[in-house]
Amino acid sequence: MSTTPDKKRGAVAASRSAASAAQPTRSASSGASAQSIGFVHRATAWLAHNQLVAVETLLTLLARPASSLLTWLVVAIALTLPGALWMSLTNIEQLSGNFQQSGRITLYLQQEASVAAGQTLLQRIKGLEDVVDTEYISAEQALAQFSAASGLADALAMLAENPLPAVILVEPPLGLTAERLQQLLQQLTSFHIVDSAQLDMAWLERLRAIIALGERLIWVLGVMLALAILLVVGNTIRLSIAARVDEIRVIKLVGGTDAYVRRPFLYTGLWYGMVGGLLAWLMLIGCWLLLKQPVAELSALYGSAFELQPLSANAALVLLSGAMLLGWLGAWWSVSRHLHEIEP
Repeated sequence: MSTTPDKKRGAVAASRSAASAAQPTRSASSGASAQSIGFVHRATAWLAHNQLVAVETLLTLLARPASSLLTWLVVAIALTLPGALWMSLTNIEQLSGNFQQSGRITLYLQQEASVAAGQTLLQRIKGLEDVVDTEYISAEQALAQFSAASGLADALAMLAENPLPAVILVEPPLGLTAERLQQLLQQLTSFHIVDSAQLDMAWLERLRAIIALGERLIWVLGVMLALAILLVVGNTIRLSIAARVDEIRVIKLVGGTDAYVRRPFLYTGLWYGMVGGLLAWLMLIGCWLLLKQPVAELSALYGSAFELQPLSANAALVLLSGAMLLGWLGAWWSVSRHLHEIEP
């Protein structure tokens, strides 16, 4: 009778050994199995986390509008000053046509030169390389213009003959160097019916000096105010890091990397720059709207059709991109300085 339990125990042992043989063998030292993640899944997760962090940081800034608005206004004002200079320089370049007329070369023809000879010379000058435009003014037209401008029509009518010669106005390109202008002047004076030539270089030199000074001011102010934006955004991010020291330590304790901790602060700096750039653009639009009508009225008093132009779309895009880059760099600089000091 005692053999029955022994048979049962033997059958159970045999079934267990068969079940263990059917299962795959696993080394005792293998531990938990690791699963490999493909590049596509990693990129998708990285993009999803960046999108989440970008939205969360913007909502955080909007949740405290008072402090965020102060930083945005500081960035906007710092960007408005070089932007206003940029807009002014663009409008000065728009006036280059009027300045260019003052730098035209005036050719005085000989008294005995006929109108046909003057027209022939005009066509020949038009074919020169460094000539943008030409205009022929006959002796009769010159006398009529002088009479209307001087108010001496009665006195000039008493003259026996016209003392004014025919004139050809030659307009060189604005970017022409002084050396090439002198060469053009010598070439024009070499024509046989040209009595004398006059070149007014003063306005051209003044225009170049004004444009060069404006470009230099834009660069100097731009660099100084860019440093100011970096310091403002960096200090703001530093205060944000100081307020979240315990949270950063907990994240590092559970395995968070520096890139994971750094990402929200970088997006915060990016939002500071982006919104500040938009506010600067709106300020420039407001300045343009305020000055547009007075400038048009002043221009009309001088008989000019000049209109104040706003900042172009390309310039506005450069301004906004530069603001975002400065905000990001300011945040990166601040986080790189203080993040390594916070350890669990």
